[in-house]
Amino acid sequence: MIGIIQGRLTKAPKNRLQNFPKDWKKEFLLANQCGYKYIEFFSERKFSNKNPIWSNKNIQIYKNLAKINGLKIYSFVDDYIISNSIYQAKNVKYIKKLINNLKKLGIKKLILPMCGKSDINEKNFIKFVKPLQKICNLSYKNKIQVLLEGNFEPKLYFNLKKKIKCNNLYLVIDTGNRVNLKRNMYDDIQLFKKHIKHIHIKDKNDLKKNVKLKDGNVDFNLLFKTLKKIRYKGNFTIESTRDNNPVLTAKKNLNFIKKKLTSLQG
Repeated sequence: MIGIIQGRLTKAPKNRLQNFPKDWKKEFLLANQCGYKYIEFFSERKFSNKNPIWSNKNIQIYKNLAKINGLKIYSFVDDYIISNSIYQAKNVKYIKKLINNLKKLGIKKLILPMCGKSDINEKNFIKFVKPLQKICNLSYKNKIQVLLEGNFEPKLYFNLKKKIKCNNLYLVIDTGNRVNLKRNMYDDIQLFKKHIKHIHIKDKNDLKKNVKLKDGNVDFNLLFKTLKKIRYKGNFTIESTRDNNPVLTAKKNLNFIKKKLTSLQG
């Protein structure tokens, strides 16, 4: 399936790429009209009780709008931990509350961006083991996979995986974030293999700026050839720019990835 991140189907304040949409209900209809299969929901970096995920009433509206518009309920990104360290006890409690609400919504995959205040590296990864263990345990009970999104090397991921005793911890590959690393993204994909359960599609230029698909450094032909090599069976969320017309841009991006996906399935 191909989905789109919440907020990219409507206009946002200038220079705000990740922006929670004012008219979030409208995006369900727009996603359906564009041909997307799901909307990937997210929480803001600064806690907001206005986010629909914190209201039982709005969770039900999410579910109803998805059903009416033929969309799946699939994934959720917790951007809150980018500005609030995941290894602090109060934030682990926050994520536990989040998981309980994700269960009500029917989310299958919880994506944790391991960057900003939750940046993980070779020097500090040990202190992430205990909080991630707690998160994975609760998610497992609720049949939710925990997917880590970050630019860490395969060695770091596999060391972390060994420390955490749970079978629901996997990876998200973000094409835009990884393309400008010193490491080769396509080689890393082959090393991660079956541990990749989801992919975020975007493109970035030499300045690490999010640009229109094909205008940056991601080699999409090589990307999908590599995914075919590892027999990737997961889904894709488009996180690209809106340009001047968000809906038109979303349609173009979807058609572009559909063509690449045909080569993956061939």
